[in-house]
Amino acid sequence: MFWNPWLISSVSFMIFLVMACSPETHKESEHRDLAKTENLNQPVTSPILNDTSSPVLSFIETPPLDGSNIISFGFRSSEPGKIRYSGSCIGSTTNALKGDHHIKFVAMVEGTYDDCVLQVTDASGNTSEPLQVPAFTVDFTAPELTAGMGAPPRVVGRTAAMSLHASEPGTLAHDGNCSGPPQQITEGQNKVLIRFPGDGQFSDCELTLRDASGNTSEPLALGTIRIDATPPVLAEIKPVPEKISTDRPSYSFKTSKSGTLNFSGKCKGNVNRAVAGVNHIALLTNEPGAYDDCSLTLTDSSNNRSLPLKISSFVVASSS
Repeated sequence: MFWNPWLISSVSFMIFLVMACSPETHKESEHRDLAKTENLNQPVTSPILNDTSSPVLSFIETPPLDGSNIISFGFRSSEPGKIRYSGSCIGSTTNALKGDHHIKFVAMVEGTYDDCVLQVTDASGNTSEPLQVPAFTVDFTAPELTAGMGAPPRVVGRTAAMSLHASEPGTLAHDGNCSGPPQQITEGQNKVLIRFPGDGQFSDCELTLRDASGNTSEPLALGTIRIDATPPVLAEIKPVPEKISTDRPSYSFKTSKSGTLNFSGKCKGNVNRAVAGVNHIALLTNEPGAYDDCSLTLTDSSNNRSLPLKISSFVVASSS
């Protein structure tokens, strides 16, 4: 038989094309079957379990009430979530993070709030136990502070004592050229002490009262307060001669201030007041003898008392 070379080449090329275009070879099929077997032997992963734990809320330290009556409340949440408020309070945020929070209650009116509760719901829908907010009071009314009825301030040294009337409790504050410790004032009548820095007249001292909600009263002006805490100073000008025969010897002294005289010892004076400057008085002696224990003091109008002035010793001779 005679084979045509061209025919043999064509048939060989067609066989090659069929094998090349086949979807997979026998070897590839074996690899695919092996992979399927290995996948069947892999462990099956369990689906993720749902979160069933509720957030846990607790109190933390809360900042004090500020001067704007803004109520701040501190709490801690074990999970993030949404905050739900109930009762009479509305919070400034509805988002809770894991950890500490300080939220502010808004749109408050005057009154006492004792029904405020909040809860946190996490992303899985679990809701915390209710957290009760401690009762608090919102107060926008400023206190009133007035001078008490009766006597004007009583000044002793550099301190003035006076009576005040307050419409509610609070802390007393000083402004101007006066001072004093922060003093707690009760509702009604109160006795207070106000200090001044020195002698003179002071007319710029004002008092204010701040209540527990941060409201401050109108300033109470005290008017003019005269302070005199300096005691008089006495000096002997003309002593009694050492030996005399009269029972009314003359005596001269000087004082820096006017006031009331007080004698001690065996001597008495013929007057009980002295004026600032030089004074000439008579000493009254009851009997002859030595007078060596006599002294005098002067008390001014502010109740300042001088140091004792020792009257120089003298002897009253017997008239016989």
